Amino acid sequence: MYLISLFFVMSGCKSNEDIFRPVIEPPTNHPDIKLTLSSKKMVVFNHAISSRDVSEMKESEIENYFGDRIAFSVPEAIVFKKDSTFLVKPFDIVEKFKSKWEGDKLYIQLGDKQSWKLLGEKSSEKDFKLDMTFYAKKKDQRPATRLVLGQEYHMNLDDPLFSNIDQFSSLTWLTFDLLYN
Repeated sequence: MYLISLFFVMSGCKSNEDIFRPVIEPPTNHPDIKLTLSSKKMVVFNHAISSRDVSEMKESEIENYFGDRIAFSVPEAIVFKKDSTFLVKPFDIVEKFKSKWEGDKLYIQLGDKQSWKLLGEKSSEKDFKLDMTFYAKKKDQRPATRLVLGQEYHMNLDDPLFSNIDQFSSLTWLTFDLLYN
C-alpha cells in the first residue's frame, strides 16, 4: 500500500518547466477623466411648418414642445476611460459608447460597429464642448397623427429629417451648446 501511494505522489509531481506561470501585466496608470457640466447655452430653437417657413421660437416655449425631456437627457457629466466614453445623466442613467480621439475631436461608435459619429471636441486643455439637438416631428394626416421625438449629439442640419417636411408635417428642433470641465 505504501509503494502504491508513493507512486501516485511521484507521478503527480512535475518539474518547474511544466508548471504554467501566467503573464502578469503591470497595471496601466491611465486615470479616468471625469468632466461635469459647467454651462448650457441655447443656440437654435426653430419651428418649421409644411410650407418650410422657419420661425424662431422663444426659450419660454421649450417646455410646451419638449416637457421635461431636456432636464432628463442632458448629460450631467462625461467620463472618459481608455477607449470608452460614459455620458452620465440624471437618475443614474448612463450611456456608454466605444470612442476614439482624432486630434481634439472625440468620435463614438454607432450601433452598426462600422461607423463613427462626432460627439464633441476639446475647446481648451480642460474643456470639452458638445452640442445636443432635440427634435419633434409631427405628421398630421387623417385619420392618424404621428409624433416622433428624438435627440442626437452633434446633429447635422443636412439630415433627411430636416429636408422631408411635407404639407402635413411640422418640425421643431432645439440645439444646445454644452460645456464640460
